Amino acid sequence: MTKKQLKEPLNNLSDNHCHFSPVATREDAYKLAGTLNGLDFEFPTKFFHLMTTQHIDIECIDILLTQLQKPDIMVPYFGVHPWFSHLFYIGTKPNKRDHFCRVLKPEPSDELIDILPEPMSMDEHTDSMKEIIKKHNLKVYGIGEIGLDKLFRVPKSGWLGNPSHVAEEQDKLTKSRVTMEHQMDVFKHQLQLAEKLGKQVSIHCVKAHGILYDEVMRYKKIAVVLHSYTGSTDQAKRWLKTTPVKLYFSLSDWINGEKNELLKLLMEQSDGSEILTESDMGIDKYFLQGNTSEYFDHLTGIFQKINNYKHIESSQIKSNMIDSLNTL
Repeated sequence: MTKKQLKEPLNNLSDNHCHFSPVATREDAYKLAGTLNGLDFEFPTKFFHLMTTQHIDIECIDILLTQLQKPDIMVPYFGVHPWFSHLFYIGTKPNKRDHFCRVLKPEPSDELIDILPEPMSMDEHTDSMKEIIKKHNLKVYGIGEIGLDKLFRVPKSGWLGNPSHVAEEQDKLTKSRVTMEHQMDVFKHQLQLAEKLGKQVSIHCVKAHGILYDEVMRYKKIAVVLHSYTGSTDQAKRWLKTTPVKLYFSLSDWINGEKNELLKLLMEQSDGSEILTESDMGIDKYFLQGNTSEYFDHLTGIFQKINNYKHIESSQIKSNMIDSLNTL
């Protein structure tokens, strides 16, 4: 059976930053592959730029790439998100209590330490990433989601999506935050990896735009995708004037579409060649529940709002996406 093609503008748009939902399991990854394979329409190649954020969803992306009939609709990204950075260490394996008392401030309670797993090695996580890249002979992939977040507090479940804790506990927060020093160490580790591999990075930033900018500027060969950008317009001007290789603002409807003034000012600064669209959504949640129309509305919604302030053809968005992958 010949599958239908997506209509304009979706045939040219791509989801430049999406996820597995935090509670997604390996079983969900198998189900998602089956659902995508069974749809009566066809996604363009490189449609889903699917982030990983920790030790569970990296397994899910491996399953998805294995099970999809057309795995080239995915651009896999490999990273440790700042919300999960406390779960990882760099260098020599530390004592569990020492590690979490060092990277979380205020120091975590005994109860929280008991819930948290043994710290995981960033080097071993990187090795797992490289094994997946080799297994699937990946040429097109990125590093992400990575970044810094000054506001994040560790949930009482230990981490968002902890399969050992019920959903209600995921929303209850402790007072502990991951220190900026540790977040920066994990961020640097991944920027260095991206530069070594010659791959673009998809970056998360909350209330840390200045120090994040200063660090990224140290890497002269990295193409930067600022996902759901929420910095100031002055900071956006700094990025546009001094970006080391290539810079993109990847915009989502539920974040950027709700900030009309910032979106307007950002479009005034852009010539259109730096703009990408994204959902920033857990795609398993939408497709497994049959909410494909709602999912697509996120992409067409932000595209329409962008065009309220600057006319950009969907073909330009596609060209920007392709360009963002050709980093070297």
